Amino acid sequence: MTGTDTNPTATTIANPKLVANGIEVTLSAADGRKFKAGDQPEFELRAVNTLKEPSEAVICATLYAERPQDMMSRILIMPTDLWHQEFEFALKANETKVVPVAARTNLPANSSISVSLSQVNQTAANSGNAPATPLRLRGVAGVVAMRFSTVPPAAKSASTVPATGKPAVIAASR
Repeated sequence: MTGTDTNPTATTIANPKLVANGIEVTLSAADGRKFKAGDQPEFELRAVNTLKEPSEAVICATLYAERPQDMMSRILIMPTDLWHQEFEFALKANETKVVPVAARTNLPANSSISVSLSQVNQTAANSGNAPATPLRLRGVAGVVAMRFSTVPPAAKSASTVPATGKPAVIAASR
């Protein structure tokens, strides 16, 4: 953080990553794209084995959408799971693998979009896959790898009067 930060208590991780069994996994927009409502997003999933020995991990990528909260409502809006896919990585020591990812869904309008990465838990008691969510609902940590919005920018109102730099004088009435 620098002294010019507008909120010195807020922290932002420039490139969030999930570390699973020594494999660092990051997600980015394919070709640096900016997404908007109606798009089918495409990403790149990069896995880097930081160990000096082979390692394996199963990672789940999940795309969520959340509509803005109505300030008059008492009901909390829960995120909607739009898409998810699991990826198996078996990497040699210090190996890097980049996987193209196409989310086969259209992004909804007026939503906050999040893409999370989580390690899939595979235990002897549960021979199936149990993907974890970033909220730790199933006991394994995850990370929000990307967040963006499909809410259009606010349009300027036609009644907006540009500032002239002169104070306004309002006549008082009695």
